This record gives sequence, structure tokens and C-alpha cells, in this order.
Amino acid sequence: MTNISEEQPPAKPDGRKTRGERSETLVEHVRSRILEDIIRARLRPGEMVQLTALANQYEVSRTPVREALALLEHEGVVSAIAYKGYLVRPIEPRDVHDIFFMRRLLETAGIELAAKRLSRSDLLELRGLKLPDADEMTLEYDNVSRSFHRTILVAAGSPRLLATFDELYNDVRRMQYAGIGTPRPDLIHEEHLHIVDALDNGDGALASKRMAEHLDLVRERALTSWVSSF
Repeated sequence: MTNISEEQPPAKPDGRKTRGERSETLVEHVRSRILEDIIRARLRPGEMVQLTALANQYEVSRTPVREALALLEHEGVVSAIAYKGYLVRPIEPRDVHDIFFMRRLLETAGIELAAKRLSRSDLLELRGLKLPDADEMTLEYDNVSRSFHRTILVAAGSPRLLATFDELYNDVRRMQYAGIGTPRPDLIHEEHLHIVDALDNGDGALASKRMAEHLDLVRERALTSWVSSF
């Protein structure tokens, strides 16, 4: 009979984490910091990043940085370049199309599920989410925009759908902070309210249609402003 204690080392009696647990936590922490720096364009698309520079910046050894970058490479955020370091993956027009194609699939399905599950307080929260006036991406704008879409998908009741959205929305944020698409809070707020009106009436099909229209408009505005910037 297999000895269970051989497969699963016992936890420390005082509740402290094992060395392996601490190492994993540090790698995840470093990964999150690098990802946030990439998303918010502190590390810009096309930029080369070095292990030593990041280790010094985050005040850690090179090992957790190397492991964190390996995770981000697997996620498609960076690419390893032999003898040079890691390249922050550039954003191409096809990426914008692909991101919004996936958002359309996820969010139109999710909002139909959510339409019958959103509470009155959820609807009031959605209606009260007002994007700040801005002509460039800010943290407040980012948070409000994400909260609107995420609140709907939380109500859909599908953990996998929500996890996929969260991962995909990192690419949305990266695109926005890179300057692809000028924020249009006036237009987006109006589109959001049209979506909430449909949800208020419990009309999942109409809410899904309006979400699709909203995402298509956001995509087209992003691509138009990007092309005009060249």
C-alpha cells in the first residue's frame, strides 16, 4: 500500500509554508508584477527585457524571474530570444480582431445566461458605473470598464467562462494601455446603458445583441484610431 505521507509531505505544524510553497508564491508574485508592467505599458510591446534588470527592479534573485518569464512565454505574452532575453510580444492588427472575436463569443453567451440571474442591486451597480472623462487610458477608466463587463459575467454563473474572460481581458488592457483605441467615455457609457436597459427588462436576447453591437463598435474605433495614428 502506498504511504500517503510519501506523496504529500505534511504541512508544517505551525502553519508556515514549505520552501516549495514559498518559491511558487514568489514566482506567481513576480509573474503578476511583470504582467502588470506589460499590461500598463511600463514594458512596451516590442521591448526586450533582461533577467538581471528585472531581478534588480523587483529585488529578487534571477531564478523566480526566469520561471515567471517562462510562464508568460507559455501564455504568449513574451518570446524568448536566444542570447538576448525576452521580447514583449508586439500587438498586431490581427490580434485586435482575434481579441474582439473571442470577446464577442464569450460575452454574448455570458450575458444571456446572466440576464435572468442579475439582482436588482447588480443592475443598479451596472447603471451607476460611469466612465471618467479621459482622452487616454487611466487606471480608473480601466477599472470601471472592466467592472461593467465582469459584473455581468460573474452573474452568468460559469467559473470557466469567467476565468477565460479574465485571461483574455489582460490582452484588452495591454492593447488599451499601448494606445490602441482612444477612450470614448461618452459613446461607451451610452452603449453600456442600452445594454443595461435590455437586462432591466430581462431580455437576454436583446442584451446579447446590444453587447455584440457594442463590442463591434469598440473594435472598429480601436482599429480606426490605430490606423490614423500612422
